[in-house]
Amino acid sequence: MNIENLDLQFLKSKTVLVTGSSKGIGLSIAEKLLDLGNIVIGTSREIESLGALSKKFNRNFYPMQLNLDSFESVESLTRHISEDFDKIDVLICNAGMLGELEYIENYNYETWCKTITVNLNNQFLLIQKLIPFIDKSKKGSIIITSSSVGQKPRENWGAYSISKYAMEGVSTMLSVELKSKNIIVNTVNPGGTATSMRRQAMPDEDQSKIPQPSDILPIFLYLSSNEAYETGQSFNARDYIGLLNF
Repeated sequence: MNIENLDLQFLKSKTVLVTGSSKGIGLSIAEKLLDLGNIVIGTSREIESLGALSKKFNRNFYPMQLNLDSFESVESLTRHISEDFDKIDVLICNAGMLGELEYIENYNYETWCKTITVNLNNQFLLIQKLIPFIDKSKKGSIIITSSSVGQKPRENWGAYSISKYAMEGVSTMLSVELKSKNIIVNTVNPGGTATSMRRQAMPDEDQSKIPQPSDILPIFLYLSSNEAYETGQSFNARDYIGLLNF
């Protein structure tokens, strides 16, 4: 890995799908990729929340609705993509939900099922549906936003933690299965980052004292570039803060 010397001028003219791009980490990723001259398909549960990106970037930004607790929504998104795009170079699976912060013995079953559906089952479905489009890229990349609780258990994090553990497994398996297609697959753990989900989980934390979403972009940009070759790995975004000038 030579992330410090990555020339961002070569990270352009790609077609990138970023889920959960209306706020937080997804918004920062989408904005930077658009600034660099890429085409970005941005998704959100409420398409109206993508209006600012649409207004700012006009023709290079394609807003699409995606509700990951709905099988039909995933089907609809992939149908629209097949109508409008020949290929996808990079898929960044960033959308997710926290669910309850509760011990498993007390966890609400409906919330459990919804969290697993959003963070695991329909993430798998989305990736599966889009692999044929990524396969048409000269060098495809799938990046899955993970979590520290998907690598080391933390009490009370229930379905969120388990779904992230499972997506680490999905990433590892895909990295083996897609190697022959020249598609790399990796996860990124943002660490403590100032997002609305983080605020929901830790309402008393001073978010001005932790990294902002824009701070953790270097590893996402590197894995989106043609320079990246690593696959089947899990990266901690904090390890790469400050390594790119942008």
